[in-house]
Amino acid sequence: MARLLLMRKNSAPKQIELSAERTLVGRDASNDLRIDHPQVSRHHVEFRVEGGTTWLIDLASRNGTRVNGRRVKHCVLQHGDVVAIGDCDIRFLTRHTHFELPKDLSLTDWNRAA
Repeated sequence: MARLLLMRKNSAPKQIELSAERTLVGRDASNDLRIDHPQVSRHHVEFRVEGGTTWLIDLASRNGTRVNGRRVKHCVLQHGDVVAIGDCDIRFLTRHTHFELPKDLSLTDWNRAA
């Protein structure tokens, strides 16, 4: 099952399983994953699972969405892709891996290692 690893500055990483066909992300409380940050739109992106494929769809967000540093409107996600939304980096994971982030590892180090 696909998972999202949410990483924010000064916060512990948080894992979320993509168990539904659609997972909505944004600033509004009605989203499945709420990110309270001024650069995140109320309804920012959707993760959509179809068959064995996971799509990322930008919902016409004001500040856009980047995948691996490239601005996208929609794309098929691959294991290890990093989605940047506001002050968050969301790593898309499909393989089951044990994950522990060392306490002294910065977000920059984490992105460089991927």
